[in-house]
Amino acid sequence: MEGPLRYRLATRLARRLRAEGRPLPLEALGEALGLRGPVEKVLLPLLDGRFFREEGVGLWEWRYPFPKGEAVAVLDLETTGLAPGVNEIMEVALLRLEEGRRLAYGSLVRTRKPPSPFVQRLTGIHPDELLSAPPLEAVLEEAYPLLQGATLVIHHAPFDLSFLRPALERVGLPLENPVVDSLRLARRAFKGVKRYGLDALSELLELPPRGVHRAMGDVERTALVLHEAYYILSAGRPKPLRDLGRFS
Repeated sequence: MEGPLRYRLATRLARRLRAEGRPLPLEALGEALGLRGPVEKVLLPLLDGRFFREEGVGLWEWRYPFPKGEAVAVLDLETTGLAPGVNEIMEVALLRLEEGRRLAYGSLVRTRKPPSPFVQRLTGIHPDELLSAPPLEAVLEEAYPLLQGATLVIHHAPFDLSFLRPALERVGLPLENPVVDSLRLARRAFKGVKRYGLDALSELLELPPRGVHRAMGDVERTALVLHEAYYILSAGRPKPLRDLGRFS
């Protein structure tokens, strides 16, 4: 079975188990895929690191929550263009996950120049919305407490870091967090897939398609991808995310 189809079907099995909240026999899981008759030959190859099999099939996430003993901060930026030093940050979003708690922060940012027409179409952010937004310095100071002591997760980290690091340096805020690039993590978790952007991974995991690219929406989507990738890679052997996929 090809990689993308295998991951889509496996995710349907995980979704069924989450809905039930308890282990299920293979036959009951087969119903989730519309299978009849003997199902082992179809289902067993689908059971990746997310699943354990004892008397029935269950999910490791029931036995060790993510993140455990570690704060994780998922971050996304929207920028006025693609060139660091020329273009600017125009939206910041953060989601901190820690011991079952979720703390979210998001804000538009006042910019000196408007986003390009392409970026306006991509994000749906109009220049007029940025005029009344707080300056970047104020946004970073408000967001910074959510970063402290956390493993920082960014999808395609080099791009966001090329904007974030110099912006934090200008206001005297150090970025010393361990960084995990969820794109690289996804490459390890979902082998045999051609594309690893958020849209491609959303299709793979059967998430609703994105309407526009907004920072908080992308943070939430990244967190969902991260959750699946973490359990596929940890496969019943819990470890801190920073040890599973640190980016340098």
